[in-house]
Amino acid sequence: MSASRRFLLAGGACLLASPAFAAQAVTVAFAGSMGMVMDRGLGPAFSARTGAPFHGIGQAAMALAHLLAGKALIADVFVSVSAAPVRVVEAAGLAASAAAFASTEMVLAYAPGSAFAARFAQAETDWRAILATPGLRFGRTDPAADPQGQYVLYALQLAEAYYKLPGFAARVAGAVENPAQIFTEPSLLARLQDGQIDATLTYKSAAVSQHLPFIALPPEVNLSDPALAKDWYSRAGLRLHGKTLHPSPLMFYAAVLKNAPNPRAGAAFAAFLSSAAGQAILTRNGYGPEMGRNI
Repeated sequence: MSASRRFLLAGGACLLASPAFAAQAVTVAFAGSMGMVMDRGLGPAFSARTGAPFHGIGQAAMALAHLLAGKALIADVFVSVSAAPVRVVEAAGLAASAAAFASTEMVLAYAPGSAFAARFAQAETDWRAILATPGLRFGRTDPAADPQGQYVLYALQLAEAYYKLPGFAARVAGAVENPAQIFTEPSLLARLQDGQIDATLTYKSAAVSQHLPFIALPPEVNLSDPALAKDWYSRAGLRLHGKTLHPSPLMFYAAVLKNAPNPRAGAAFAAFLSSAAGQAILTRNGYGPEMGRNI
């Protein structure tokens, strides 16, 4: 365990034991894919432990980062998946650092009632061929606003390179901004469950939390392995907002914001995420261990 994480847990234990903020709500702006674990797991558990009401705001992480940076949204804690949204908040002077507390990976989730479900469920399925089948309804989120939307495209690019399938990413996703495929993050998996779309690439943590069937992808495609970041994952890239973006391994970060209305409650919630109780809730919901550095 890193020294910074030991300090966070030690300080958080003191805050969790203190009644000083018990009457203050903690406001947490979090990546929308975490809605289930935040609203039904971490939030209620934190409130039961401390007496502090939990107020969660779940949206696309990059969109939240820009709202926080522009002070159109005020929160105590920002919880992001991937490093890029945190850097937006740090660049605005609203966070000095962010602590890594969990990880995830990209998987291929499919609708249980889809006409393609039986093919996806076969043990030796060629999921690349199924995804490229005409008529399959593929969904994703907006890469301009949501890291998950970016990671879908990164994973498709890496699959194209790893399996040596020229043109695969474009056949599945079309243009980077493809309105026929793009849905809001909170609605994407609901549409999958309802059968409005057949398949998506999503975080394993979200698929497990929503009890969706999924296919695991190799580390070369799932963007989970820090050892592959420099020499392999860096091959994937997107041109958005006049910048070329590249992926970092899929980690979750928590930053207590400098303009937090209730900074003590915010620090306690951030510590709770890394505590034994918080980690147990995350593990039950398909989240992996923290494997990266703080940023």
